[in-house]
Amino acid sequence: MTYSIELLSGENAHQWKEFNDRSREGTPFHSLRWKSILEDALNLRLRYYLILKDQQVVGICPFVEQSAGFFHGLNSIPHSEFNNMILDDSFDINHLDEVLSLFAEECSFLHFNTYSPDTMDETKHDNFIIEHTGNMILNLKQTSPEVIWSTFSRNMRYNIQIFEKRGFTIREAHEPSEIKRFYRYYVENLTHINGDILPSSFFERLLDFFPDDVRIAILANGDVFAGGWLTLASPDRATAYYQYLALNRNLPNRYTPTYPVYWDLVNWAWENGYEKLSFGRQRLEPDNPRFQGKAKFGAEYIPIHARLVLLSKTASLAYRMKKRLSGIQVARAFTA
Repeated sequence: MTYSIELLSGENAHQWKEFNDRSREGTPFHSLRWKSILEDALNLRLRYYLILKDQQVVGICPFVEQSAGFFHGLNSIPHSEFNNMILDDSFDINHLDEVLSLFAEECSFLHFNTYSPDTMDETKHDNFIIEHTGNMILNLKQTSPEVIWSTFSRNMRYNIQIFEKRGFTIREAHEPSEIKRFYRYYVENLTHINGDILPSSFFERLLDFFPDDVRIAILANGDVFAGGWLTLASPDRATAYYQYLALNRNLPNRYTPTYPVYWDLVNWAWENGYEKLSFGRQRLEPDNPRFQGKAKFGAEYIPIHARLVLLSKTASLAYRMKKRLSGIQVARAFTA
């Protein structure tokens, strides 16, 4: 068998789409529509590769170009909750080094995510674990809203019900003014937590490319905005992806808008026939309130194995030397 890689082009774009559509790990974040959003709104230099075995597509790898000093490499696509390399069941993991060597002709390092903990076991290339992260997934085939509600404490139920008692309602946002309002509080929330703020053009492109699959909901009482959230749905995969949160940080401390947000997500997904609900990427930090909050609503931590692979001896030597000198800071140069 012979493995090869091809850069995504107009001639093989249909093969990428077909593979993503049929793969059990395929997602909207691996789609060509998502690629267009990242390019149009964020002006990223993306490089998408197909892995072939005897001319048949057995894998797809979405990357963004990255430089670390004199070294050129590839990183996982940013702002994408699911950005893992996808491999077909027919891919022989014993030939991973053969495929990595093909990438070595163009770059000195690459950073990729995979759900398989054994992917890198046989490689001879130097590789390092970057971070312990994963996706928080609720399986609605196993856990219904009724079951989730029964696990809540009295205080938890109070934190959800208080909004309705105070006259707050949830409605979907469709008008430009409502979407602008959502974005305003999204920016305020990300500013408060020092997060990466996506431009408004990103959300405009998202609505353009996924007009039937994006749901923006708002929790408000008249002019008093409590929270807003965006969900990207994938009906053909029976999966919904909770993506972006907008919060009014000026609400009194007795209000916790994230709880009714999560509760709406669970019920909306259940009522619309979705089998899985993703609460998004999360570091493995069980003591983190965000981790705990998602777990309370039935989400299970599904680990993603993030690796930095050094494809040249020079890059490997430089990484090791700088790591000795500056510790963890060197990893950021290769993965930022």
